[in-house]
Amino acid sequence: MRKNGEELENLLKEIYVRTVENEESFEIEDSRLREELRRLGYIDDHGRLTERGLERAKKIIRLHRLAERLLHDVLRASEHEVESSACRFEHVISEEVEEAICTLLGHPTVCPHGREIPRGECCIRGEEEVKSLVVRLTSLSPGEEGEIKYLSGDEDIIKKVISIGLLPGKRIRVLRVFPTFLVQVGNTQIALDEKIGEAIHVMRV
Repeated sequence: MRKNGEELENLLKEIYVRTVENEESFEIEDSRLREELRRLGYIDDHGRLTERGLERAKKIIRLHRLAERLLHDVLRASEHEVESSACRFEHVISEEVEEAICTLLGHPTVCPHGREIPRGECCIRGEEEVKSLVVRLTSLSPGEEGEIKYLSGDEDIIKKVISIGLLPGKRIRVLRVFPTFLVQVGNTQIALDEKIGEAIHVMRV
């Protein structure tokens, strides 16, 4: 059953890429899968994506491309591993894990190949928070605290931030800003350079 579900999801993904992104015509050759997609309400009698099918396809595409970004930017996987592993991840990532990955990566808009990543609810919430409450860590004064909401910057900076354990959800307190930027996370004090501080976005608490 799961295998059949993966076949349907892979086909939905292909239909979306071919017809929506590439604006090409596409015929579903497998009559069994075509009928199943029609029965589920994902395509109409002409093989075109319905509104329901479009939303489901965008979700699968989003999961796949978020997995690609995680594998490429954070885990530094090879090109082959990025693609093959992302194809497996897209079928098993839960809603909670999806949002965690997206938040960790700073709500990326494109995959490593430059393809658009459909936005999720966490992206919209993140934008609203950025406009009103979220600031760079370096904007805080000594004594102020914040909760890390997301990371930004290039992959080397993000890897450095992750390696010292400054992940979304962690509470962080600024101890001093000069001559070095010193913060406290739990019982640990950490000295940060400016690039690291700029990459960490926090909500004041």
